[in-house]
Amino acid sequence: MLGLGLSLVNFALRGHIIARVKDKKSQAALFALVTMTANLGSAIGPLASNYIYKAFGQTLFVIVIVGLYVFSALLTPIVLTHHVFIRNEKSSKENTSSIVKTITDSLKSPGTVLAILAVFVGSIMNGQLFAGMALEFHSLSDSPVIRGLFYSIDAISVIALQMPVSKLISRGMANGQNATSFIIKSLGIYGISFALFACGVSSYWWICIIALVVFSIAECIYAPLINIALVEAQPDKPLVDILNYRLIIAAIGESAGSFLGGWIVPALRPAGMTAWYWCALALVGIIPAVVSNQIGKRGKRIIRR
Repeated sequence: MLGLGLSLVNFALRGHIIARVKDKKSQAALFALVTMTANLGSAIGPLASNYIYKAFGQTLFVIVIVGLYVFSALLTPIVLTHHVFIRNEKSSKENTSSIVKTITDSLKSPGTVLAILAVFVGSIMNGQLFAGMALEFHSLSDSPVIRGLFYSIDAISVIALQMPVSKLISRGMANGQNATSFIIKSLGIYGISFALFACGVSSYWWICIIALVVFSIAECIYAPLINIALVEAQPDKPLVDILNYRLIIAAIGESAGSFLGGWIVPALRPAGMTAWYWCALALVGIIPAVVSNQIGKRGKRIIRR
């Protein structure tokens, strides 16, 4: 049920933004706000819920949680525009499609394949936060305070960095860069964070904290742009189908990333070899970013000539 709720919220909210806002820079800014708000909730939620549960008991805790969801459900139809068409305002047999056909057609376009691969690899990178990185960090210290810093640092870093990073993205888009190019850059930053994490997993928890902040920078780039990148790569395809298979790609990638981290890290930990895992992931992220950067520079040289 939790997965169904998350899918519905992601689909409806992101579809609403893309359908109502046509400017790519404005879309990126709104998606950045969504990411920042979600991380704000991630930072406040555990602290507030633990306090309410311990101070007032289970009954009041459940009442507050249910009340928040009811309030959100009542507020949504009031503040959001009604009758937003995420397929086509004039639906007919000619302009409807299927997700299978959209995916099949997508594989025929090199630009779309690149966007899909970038989103997929990024989702694998993102999935490390919830499994491999958490397991590593918790094994570095017996202190509950230091262990508790893990998710808080990521959430607080995203809140603090999202707007400055979004300004840089908007400036880049104004200069002609597309969302896919930024996502590939985020892969490189994920790679740098994993390289730092590899240096810290031996015993230096403070290096791991630096790695988490760098990870958050990558997240600030990746998370707001994944929908824009896929829609941008195939603007003629039905938005509803693109959003659907974006959720599928992200779900498969994050599940694979979490599985790999949750399986390989405990297997390598006793031998002290987990740094090799993080170094391998670092290369997976850094190599595409470097190659893409070199291709971009070469293309600019050709244009100048």
